[in-house]
Amino acid sequence: MFSSRRFKTWNIFDSALIKNANGHHYWETKGLADELMRRGETVRLFSHRIAPTADEFPGVLISPVFSLYLYRSISNDPAWSTLENFVVHNRAFSHELSSLDPVLFRDSVVLFPTVGASQLLGIFRWLGGFASENRPKAAVCLIPPGTGLRTDQPEEIYKKVWNSCPPALKEGIVLFGRTPQIAKMCVTQAGMPLHVYPYPVPDELVAARRSPSPAPGDPMVVSFVGGARRERGGDLLPDVVKQCSGSEVRFFIQARHGGDSDFNEQTLTALASFPNVAVHEGALERSAYYGALANSVVLLAYQASRYRWRDSGVYHEAKLLDAPMLVSAGTWMAEEVTSLGNGLVIEDHSAASIADCIARAQREFPVLKAAAVRVGKDARERNGVARCIDAIAGRFTMAGVEEP
Repeated sequence: MFSSRRFKTWNIFDSALIKNANGHHYWETKGLADELMRRGETVRLFSHRIAPTADEFPGVLISPVFSLYLYRSISNDPAWSTLENFVVHNRAFSHELSSLDPVLFRDSVVLFPTVGASQLLGIFRWLGGFASENRPKAAVCLIPPGTGLRTDQPEEIYKKVWNSCPPALKEGIVLFGRTPQIAKMCVTQAGMPLHVYPYPVPDELVAARRSPSPAPGDPMVVSFVGGARRERGGDLLPDVVKQCSGSEVRFFIQARHGGDSDFNEQTLTALASFPNVAVHEGALERSAYYGALANSVVLLAYQASRYRWRDSGVYHEAKLLDAPMLVSAGTWMAEEVTSLGNGLVIEDHSAASIADCIARAQREFPVLKAAAVRVGKDARERNGVARCIDAIAGRFTMAGVEEP
């Protein structure tokens, strides 16, 4: 384990982190903050203005700074949306960073665990405002272009922003991606030197993996979690359930309220009426969420147009929990499960194709599960909050940051 004591403070910036959040932004950032606190570090968290509470991050200094949520669209005008969102987000992010006392960041590392084109230029401009001897070291984890955000553009935008960054500034910046595929894409298409960012696995995930597994001969459970949005195949679920009603497959469906679900009350009632379907409305307790993944085959029927490179926390967690997965063709996840054997590919984005893939998973379940266990063991050895922090600290050591 690398010592992180070379830094006076670790500063975590996350404009998508808000009060009472329950998604991957919250759990990944919390895992990093908790591990740094366990090591005796001083941690500051700069969040959205709807800030997390002290109870959510005990011992962490929380500053509500950012006015714009990472995924908020400023404009939906098809003629101007890309430019307007890019400019407004980056200028606001730069301005709000610059409003902070620069003394806070002397001899420190600044960590941006989730950054898109909507923020990257703003970060470079903020860092460029420091005198070189007082400039903090920056670790930036990029989400890929083409994630469906209106602030995103094709890879060319990252290339332009990176090329505009002065060489002296680049020396203190380490770029990360969450997957080897994202890192390779940014290196080859945008000329950005990305390293792979270990997934910050919470301790709760490891505990969930030890929960009792279904007994041999029990019906296979297919889980669909994280919100029933159309881009995730939620609109296809009712027909999928109907087509699988004659089989012994069971379904566990998590459907959140509001913008996280395209299901209305009638749809939810109809789904819950099937004897082989369990529907959970709203957010799950984290232990229950992990347990649902660990004891199922996880359905990730994502639209390929939205998830060619877009990351998925559900995918990472399912892999770490030894769960086989069914993923859509045309996504980076399809390439990975084809290579690793821990899942099957849904060839067409249709209810019939999903139902066929589920039937195939039933027939091949022992082989899929064995591969998922092997892949999960390897993934756990490579990931975790401690390894994530070590990777960041280690990169700065390699870049010439001296030990105290």
